Amino acid sequence: MKIPMVLSQYPVAMLAAVLLLGACSPGTEQAAPGAASETEVPGKASLSVELAAVEEKTIPLTLSVNGSVAAWQEAVIGSQLNGVRIDSLRAEVGDVVKKGQTLALFDQQTVNADLAQAKAGVAEAQALFEQAKLNADMIRNITDAGAVSAQERNQVIAAEKSAQARLLSARALQTQQEIRLRNTAVIALDDGVISARTATLGSVPAPGQELFRLVRQQRLEWQAEVTDAELARISEGMAATVFSGGEAIQGKVRTLSPVINAQSRTGMVYVDVPGAYAKGLKPGMYLRGEFDLGQQTATVIPQTAVIERDGFTYAFTMDEASSKVQRIKLRVNKAQGEFIEVLEGVKPGDKVVKSGVAFLAHGDLVKVIQ
Repeated sequence: MKIPMVLSQYPVAMLAAVLLLGACSPGTEQAAPGAASETEVPGKASLSVELAAVEEKTIPLTLSVNGSVAAWQEAVIGSQLNGVRIDSLRAEVGDVVKKGQTLALFDQQTVNADLAQAKAGVAEAQALFEQAKLNADMIRNITDAGAVSAQERNQVIAAEKSAQARLLSARALQTQQEIRLRNTAVIALDDGVISARTATLGSVPAPGQELFRLVRQQRLEWQAEVTDAELARISEGMAATVFSGGEAIQGKVRTLSPVINAQSRTGMVYVDVPGAYAKGLKPGMYLRGEFDLGQQTATVIPQTAVIERDGFTYAFTMDEASSKVQRIKLRVNKAQGEFIEVLEGVKPGDKVVKSGVAFLAHGDLVKVIQ
């Protein structure tokens, strides 16, 4: 091969550089075998979505508030003896008891001795009264006016009346000691469950000191504090639901507070909860509840169509002309089953993206599937 004279004038190294530059020029670029093109297709949808219509539905109208669980009534069982020690305890906190069941016993020895002494006093007073009565009857049967003076007659009759009074007093003292003996047994005043015990074995409580506290009939109620406006919407006998640990417990409004607190402007609603103890409720629990106020017509969308971002609630609608989604801010109330009530943002007949909204952004191109 002959190199042209023009090129032969250049050094060999410069000639090699010229030939290499020509091989790499754009006009001579060739695709490598097996290489694939990654050019994006314009207008391609980023996500397939399903639309749901905004509807009007009849939903339950409820009022949700918080309140405390408390005993319907508590019976305080106290000591009625003075100077007598507790000899035995027969009930503990949490025990279910029946009316008349013995909860504790006081020492009976001292009381029995006092009762025996009272009975002896009655027997003595009875004998004296009988003797005085015989003397008085003899005086009354004397017909001779000069046999007994008027003064003697009056003294004998007065002695009879005095003996009779002493007998009545002795009998009253005996009755008192019999009552004390009965009071040595501390009994339940009603069916219920023991909620507190302050009685201590061997102690000598003062009269009137609390020994036990009893939740009558194991009956609890939920006490809800509501505003004056909310109180006006609630009535006696209205159904209510108390939620405890995911369980819905049905109740009924027993009564309403007759007054409104002047400082807080709230009133109390007392809800009877049948079988509360068996369902796990305990006095002192603070639980959420709802009052059934009837029904209402509301605008709803599926809960899956709603997303929370930056503290606001949104849904996505679609522009049918461009097939792009638009993010719409909503004002919602609360969930009703699989739907959520919408107060502002969309209206019945509109369509929203039903699911997958967490993967969407405003202006995304989507494809609608049935």
